[in-house]
Amino acid sequence: MMKKKQTVNALIFIVMLFLAIHVFKTLDAAGNTPMQQLAEGLTRHDVELEEWTLHTKKQFSLSESEFFEKMKHLKSQYRQYEWAFSRKDGTVKATGIYADQKNQISKKIHLVATLTKQRPVSYLLYEQKGAGPRENWNHTYKQFERDAFDIMREKTAVFTCLKGHLNGKMDVVLQKKANDLVKEFHARSVENVMEPNFVSVSAFTNEWKESIKTEKHQMNLQVSLRNAGMGEKLTVTVGTPIVTTEY
Repeated sequence: MMKKKQTVNALIFIVMLFLAIHVFKTLDAAGNTPMQQLAEGLTRHDVELEEWTLHTKKQFSLSESEFFEKMKHLKSQYRQYEWAFSRKDGTVKATGIYADQKNQISKKIHLVATLTKQRPVSYLLYEQKGAGPRENWNHTYKQFERDAFDIMREKTAVFTCLKGHLNGKMDVVLQKKANDLVKEFHARSVENVMEPNFVSVSAFTNEWKESIKTEKHQMNLQVSLRNAGMGEKLTVTVGTPIVTTEY
């Protein structure tokens, strides 16, 4: 009787252990940033990551004097950046670029104002780019969020884009591979473009809060594949909510 009780207790302990591991993994996955999720998903599909981009943008309206005041403030706050100014056809631009050699990241702050009376539009953009995989994708994403908040002075939507390749010698059907990647992120396709050597699928997943609206649908995932030809690398680009780099 005692032996039977010990066996039951052991089984209960094993079941509880497996449940605890499952819950821990679920919580751990829930804490992952979109960048981490995209990187892990692409790696599972044998995509060798080559480059990544994070960017955010804020739109507002600035007069000419306000533009120069804002530019002066940015140049003062971010002195490590190399700044350039241009004016053309009623549009003024200030661009600051910084090469973070230690972390192998290129950073850009871009302030633009259209000073025409008809449609005065201004925006502030912050972007980071890097090559190859990161040691900690979550850290890279969260650091970008902190930097972006300092620049924008408010929380803004972050656009994430990762690009890599599959070996061109692999027998890959573009549409099938694109659909497999969409499923990887628990998404459903809402729009797509199909060409012989290029496929782009726009989709929606509940994994991420950010999304944009097309003419008919909400979307927050875009997957594109381009085949450059026999023996060439098959390029894979994935972004949320959309792809923000050239294919």
